[in-house]
Amino acid sequence: MISVIPLLGVLLMPVTASGFSGSERRTLQSAVNSALYLKEINRFYQQCQQDEADLTAVISNPDNERSKLQQLLQQKVRSTDIQYLLDADPKLTTDLRQNILKLEDCTDTAAFQALQDSYDLALFSLEIATPLSKPLSDKSSVSASQAKQAQQQILALIESSQAIAWVNIADRQQLSAVQQANYLHPDYQGRYVFKVQHGWRGNIANYLGMHISVSDADIEKTAKQWLIFLDKNGRFINALEAEQASAHLEVLENADWRYDVHGNLHRN
Repeated sequence: MISVIPLLGVLLMPVTASGFSGSERRTLQSAVNSALYLKEINRFYQQCQQDEADLTAVISNPDNERSKLQQLLQQKVRSTDIQYLLDADPKLTTDLRQNILKLEDCTDTAAFQALQDSYDLALFSLEIATPLSKPLSDKSSVSASQAKQAQQQILALIESSQAIAWVNIADRQQLSAVQQANYLHPDYQGRYVFKVQHGWRGNIANYLGMHISVSDADIEKTAKQWLIFLDKNGRFINALEAEQASAHLEVLENADWRYDVHGNLHRN
């Protein structure tokens, strides 16, 4: 279970931002901490959106939380750009990110509630914080340019994709002979396949072969969840491990379609 990070511990962490008073540096910490918690909530929301467990009763739409955070950021750090905030002090962002555990079990409502409580605590800290006396700036124009370039690359990848999907690795032996014939190419020899959870743009089959060959010896070292991008012929354009896909998920936001636990396709 995730434990709530003590507020005092957060406020006493070292800050590398220069040109700000002590209270303003604490404001920056609270802003970054809030943004990082919201990113994890958004990632988990996307992961579990297709899940019909009790978690859906306690999870809130991250779009509403994002709007609330951006309003506070405008008041406190004079910018609504969350990614710009996270890029402003890479060391601070890295230090605070280490305190945020990643959730995986969509049925663990207690763990999610603890994550939500931690976010609410960070947001309260930001609400009572001293506004910055001057606008936040990146450590260098190079980092700002790199962030902009990365965002453009994400948009280009999404635009070039006919279908995008969030998938889990599954053992093809769990599929019947009929399912294997319907979903997998006759030449596909791998034991492991992708089970599609939900996605964006055009929909794809419930199962498909992986873009890489994974042996039994390597399966434990292989990421269990991926964000995949396919062209109009169903070929892989790109495949990102879950940990590499957070920025892409922020751009994609809510899924267009999903498969339920019975393998039925639903439009959102």
